[in-house]
Amino acid sequence: MRTRVAALRKRWLVTVVAVLGVIATFTAYDRLFRERPAPYFESDEEHFLYGSVGAESNEGIPYWIWLVLPRIFPDLLPGPGGYTTLGLLSKDGRDLPVGLSTVTIGYPRVAVNCAFCHTGSVRAQPGDLPTIVPGAPAHQMAAQRYSRFLIAAAADPRFTAGNILGEIARNYRLSALDRLLYRFVVIPGTRQRLLRLKEQGGWMDRRPDWGHGRADIFGPIRFQRVGRPIDDAIGSAEMMPLWSLARRAPQGLFWNGLHASVRDAVVTSALSAGASRPWLDADIAKWERTDVQGMSSLRRVERYITDLRPAPYPFSVDRQLAAAGQTVFAVECAQCHSPEGASTSGSSVDAGDTDRHRLRSWTTDASKAYDAFAGRRAWKATSFGAGERYVSVPLDGVWIRAPYLHNGSVPSLKDLLEVPTNRPARFWRGYDVYDPVNVGFICDGPEARRTGTLHDTSQPGNANVGHDYGTALPAESKRALLEYLKTL
Repeated sequence: MRTRVAALRKRWLVTVVAVLGVIATFTAYDRLFRERPAPYFESDEEHFLYGSVGAESNEGIPYWIWLVLPRIFPDLLPGPGGYTTLGLLSKDGRDLPVGLSTVTIGYPRVAVNCAFCHTGSVRAQPGDLPTIVPGAPAHQMAAQRYSRFLIAAAADPRFTAGNILGEIARNYRLSALDRLLYRFVVIPGTRQRLLRLKEQGGWMDRRPDWGHGRADIFGPIRFQRVGRPIDDAIGSAEMMPLWSLARRAPQGLFWNGLHASVRDAVVTSALSAGASRPWLDADIAKWERTDVQGMSSLRRVERYITDLRPAPYPFSVDRQLAAAGQTVFAVECAQCHSPEGASTSGSSVDAGDTDRHRLRSWTTDASKAYDAFAGRRAWKATSFGAGERYVSVPLDGVWIRAPYLHNGSVPSLKDLLEVPTNRPARFWRGYDVYDPVNVGFICDGPEARRTGTLHDTSQPGNANVGHDYGTALPAESKRALLEYLKTL
C-alpha cells in the first residue's frame, strides 16, 4: 500500500513539475520571443516613416531601455536634448522619432528603417520648428553617432538593471514577472548584444568618421552579413534622395548604379539595416498581395518612394533671374542632369576626376559573396555588380540635397561652381538652418559647430575634387543658374 501511495505521489509530482515546466516555457517564449504582427499604418507615408524593414529581431533595442538611455547617460550625447542631438526628428507627437520602428518580439523592440537616412529637416531661422521632408537626404542625422551612443552606454558601469529599471519605473509600471525578466534576461542580454555591435562594427574605427548626413551602407553587408575580409575601402557617402526612382532605376541606383530595380535597392537597404533572411523570405512572399494590411512591408516602401516628388523650394525665388538661369542650365548642365540628357546613364569618374574611394566599397568579390549569401531566395538582387562610375542623377529637389557630390564634400551649390581649390576645405555638417544665398545649409558659426560634425576634405574619402562643370562661368551666369536650380 505504501509503495503504491509513494508511486502515486511521485507520479503526481512529476506531472506538476512537467506542467510547471510547460507553463514556464510558454511564458518565457511569450515574453521573450513570440513575435506579434507589426503595427499597421493607414498611409504609405506613415509606413515609410515608422514601419518596420525587419531589423527588430537582429538589431532591435528593447523600447523601454531605448527610451531611458538618454536620461541615464546624458554625458554620452553631444548636448542636452536626448536623441534630437543626434539628428532624430519628432513628428505629430508620436512616441518614436521618424526613422525608427517598433515590433513586439516578446517585448517591444526598436530598430531603424529607411526614413532614418532618408528624411531631412529644414528651418528658415534658428528659432523655427523644423519642416520635415520625407525622402530627402537626412543631412541632419548622425547615424554613426547614434550607434556609438548605444554602444558607449552598454560599456558604461552605470548600465545596470537597478539603474535602468528605476528609470523605466518613472514612465511605466512593468509587471512583477516582466521586472524579473528585464533584470535577469533582457537588460543583460541587451548589454551583451550592444557590446557585440562594437566588435562587429570595428571596421568603422579604421576609417574617417561619417559625420552628419553620411553613411556606409555597404560596409555592414560586406563585413557583417557576407563575411568579406576587412580592407581599407571607404564607403562613406552622402545619403541620397528618394525621388524619381522609377525614372532613375534604368540608369542605376545608389551612387555608382549598382541596382537597376527599386525593389532590389529597398531589399539591399533593409539588409544593411539588419533585416534577417527569414524575415525577408516571409516579407517578399507577400510582395504580390494587393490588400494593404497583408502587403509586404518592403513593397509598401517601394510603392511610396517609386514616384515620390521633392518638396518645392520654400523661400522666395527671383523668377526673372531663374528664367535666365534655365538657359544656362540647358547649355552647361542638361547633358548630364536632365532626364533627357545624353549622359544620364552615368558619368565617368575619370572624366570628373572625382574621389574614387566610394567606388572601391563594392567589388566583384563582394558581389559573389552576396550571391552565395542570398542563394536562391526570392529577394536576391537581379543585378548587384561592382560599379566603375558615379551616376549623374537628375537634380530635382537639389536645393535640399546639400552638401554636394557623392561624398558630401561641398557645402553649397555656390561652392560647387567654384574650382576645387577655392571650395571650403573644412566645414560643419548637420545644421538645418538654410542659406538661400549660397543654396545649402549654414555650415559655420557657433550653432553649426555646436550641433554639427566637421568635414575635413584632407581626410581619405572626403576630397572635394571633381565636377569642374560651370566653374568658368561669369559671376552673373552663376547667380542665374543658382536661382534656377532652386526651382527644380
